[in-house]
Amino acid sequence: MLAWVTVSGCVTSASTPTRTATTDASKADSGVAADGTTPLADGALLLPDGAVVAADGAPVDTAKPEPPGPVIDLVVDANRDGVVKPGDPNDQDNEEVFNDKFGAIFLPNLDDDDGDHLEDFYDEVINGEGDTADLATILLQPWKEAPDGTKGKLTVDVPAKVRIWARTADGSWGLLLGSFGNCDKAENCSYLNEFEMQADWLRSGLELRIEGSQLRMSQAKDAWSGDVELTLTVTDAAGAPVVTKTAPAGSDTVRMRVAAWLNNGNTSEFDKWRSLRYGGSSNSVVFNKDLDTAEASMAGLAKYVTYEANSYADRWTQDFYQTGVVQMPGPNGKPQGFRLFNARPFANAGGQGLPIAWMRKALLGPDQAILAVYKKANSGTSYDSHGNHDLIPPYKTATADFKYGRIVTGSGVLPETWDWYDAQRAQGPTLKLNSSWLIVGHIDEFLSYYPAKTKRGWKLMVGSNAMAKQMFEKAQADGNGGAKVFVGRKAYNSANQEIKMEQTVDDVLKNAEILQWSQEAEVKVAENIAKIKPELELGDDEMVLFPFLTEAEGTKKVSWQPGTVNCLVVGNYAMIPKPFGIIIKDKDVFEEDIKDRMGTAVNLLGSDGMGMKVHFVDDWYGYHINLGEVHCGTNPESGPSSKLNWWNLAR
Repeated sequence: MLAWVTVSGCVTSASTPTRTATTDASKADSGVAADGTTPLADGALLLPDGAVVAADGAPVDTAKPEPPGPVIDLVVDANRDGVVKPGDPNDQDNEEVFNDKFGAIFLPNLDDDDGDHLEDFYDEVINGEGDTADLATILLQPWKEAPDGTKGKLTVDVPAKVRIWARTADGSWGLLLGSFGNCDKAENCSYLNEFEMQADWLRSGLELRIEGSQLRMSQAKDAWSGDVELTLTVTDAAGAPVVTKTAPAGSDTVRMRVAAWLNNGNTSEFDKWRSLRYGGSSNSVVFNKDLDTAEASMAGLAKYVTYEANSYADRWTQDFYQTGVVQMPGPNGKPQGFRLFNARPFANAGGQGLPIAWMRKALLGPDQAILAVYKKANSGTSYDSHGNHDLIPPYKTATADFKYGRIVTGSGVLPETWDWYDAQRAQGPTLKLNSSWLIVGHIDEFLSYYPAKTKRGWKLMVGSNAMAKQMFEKAQADGNGGAKVFVGRKAYNSANQEIKMEQTVDDVLKNAEILQWSQEAEVKVAENIAKIKPELELGDDEMVLFPFLTEAEGTKKVSWQPGTVNCLVVGNYAMIPKPFGIIIKDKDVFEEDIKDRMGTAVNLLGSDGMGMKVHFVDDWYGYHINLGEVHCGTNPESGPSSKLNWWNLAR
């Protein structure tokens, strides 16, 4: 049972006059003056009609305050300044609304502040100061004069979705309403939707905190809306409602909404990225070395973190989990929240079990949460790997404003994932492209995004087979038909036999299959661009091409040259697959083209328009010949940011 709670700093909401006279006529230190006024001790004057004026002639309100009446008042941070203030009309008057200006928010408490590898919501404990900060505040205002026999009742409409705590007299927290038990297992969880309190609790008031069990997961009619209502009802000793002007029915209700999840995209402010760390004997160790070099050049902008194969042997780091954030308003304009990683529904052959199991061990922790959206483990296809899920950076059109970007996917994604994305009401509706023509089936194989000093703030990077073919044709026309591509590179057939990939420009242009497959891929890319351009109102000058040719297995396609559009972007730094292109006069023509167009001011790329800082990453053996590239093998992340205040959307 909770102890009597004293809420420091709480004030009664009873109405009081703004100013009163310091004395009355009976305390005047002299008699009535000739003009009928009576001087008062503080220099004020009592007029013949009973009014009082100050020494400067201003009228003084002499009305005595009415005795304080009943207080039935719950208060939330409706104005989103991170502080609950009973005296603020914006908090009081907007406690039941949710729009682009007002409405209280709480977090799904899914990180692990005590490091026990269990989400904080699931245990019946508030795990220290870090965990307390993740719980949104609700104040129950004190009614100091509540008569004996008065009772208050708190009710919550969705007890299975929240826990509501109250601070006790010794400063600890007691669980009051909502979910009880270790709720990581449904059979261990019970629910309480109302709590009755006696008059002493009403007199002292309560500081409450609320945490959520999950995000809004679906838009279905029978799914949870993400909203919670908490109601305080007060009755007198006879059981009749206590009525006030602000609570004519004897009750006060506040409404709160669970925070939305926001997906990360190329222009997010990443502070970290991860990949598998190859062993020293691997011919793929150069992949890590090149990323180490890129990190060293960033002057602390972002940290490169790796995991070992004995921890989780899945090299496709982008694919088996997706990064994002959840946040609510915090004090001083700094949002409160954490990173939240969404697991893929199936394990890759190289991994040890489902991604969510590894994530619980390696990623879940303070200010880092994990989530599995899928309904059935080991469901889905390659389309459900997160290289097929991305975020178009923020943009605005004549009819829509995607202030925090827009989620974009390719084909075949599990319906519950699409539903979950759009249920966040922050980065949707999801734009769905066609990636079914690809062997792997991921949109990062032909699309990417770079920051740019333009009105939009970014440009679309597009894989271009036509441009690659033109570069081969130019080399041949310039007398360099004997120049080689893929110098020193090898691949392996199904019997693990080496295949030398090195060949001349003339060889490539004689390869009718490669040219045909590349032309077919160009058509498929163009079809997707034809959908994107009007949807985003995107101009031709807002797209930059990455040249590479395509090969096929059956009717499905994959990049034959390293797919350079499939890259990692961190701020103004671009980690691009080393193209192993045409070597002329000891220079790689494809590298030089990328440096000229991506690394200079010619396309206004980079936040300053002076070009990206390009780092070529050798991913040939680790990724390229295994049907992927740099973006597939890396995964960047970022934390809460004042630039991601999703609650300003009117959705």
